[in-house]
Amino acid sequence: MRPLIVLGALCAIAASAGAKEQHGFSWGKAGVPLNEYVQDGAECAETSRYVTTYIKPKTLRNLDTLSSAQLLDTVMQIGGASPGFNAMGIVGAITELRSADDIARRTNTFGAKYVSIISFDVRDQLQAVIDKCLVERGYSRIWLSELQASNLRKLKRHSPERTAYLHSIDSDATVVAKQQVETTGG
Repeated sequence: MRPLIVLGALCAIAASAGAKEQHGFSWGKAGVPLNEYVQDGAECAETSRYVTTYIKPKTLRNLDTLSSAQLLDTVMQIGGASPGFNAMGIVGAITELRSADDIARRTNTFGAKYVSIISFDVRDQLQAVIDKCLVERGYSRIWLSELQASNLRKLKRHSPERTAYLHSIDSDATVVAKQQVETTGG
């Protein structure tokens, strides 16, 4: 029963590690012409190309916990009913090394979960570089209204229609003024 409680708690940790708030935002600059808007977007995206990213310590702890739970489950299946069997001791010995590389080796055995969890760290770090570039070019972060976000979801990513729609929102001085969000550390 105890392993089921532990696994349930660890699943909750995994869910919280993978849960990310949905951001309905864009970057606006009042009066920016379409060609400049597209060029700025492309050039700022390019700035993130050679950024070295890392797994944050909190994410690493969550991955370590998840891999330990998976190991415990496997060890319990192998010999959990044997008298004197110390499943926690075995898992402790296996997980004794907690370097980032060791945790990555253990956790990537659950593939898609590992990729999903670390992808948030990577996306956040790359987005921060792009955001900094846009702020330096005079753009402001703006929240999209529910209607704007709904209309945007109907348009195919990277399509000219989507770019034109975003530009119509992001270059409108009234929208930028009313929907601008304060950013920290820009």
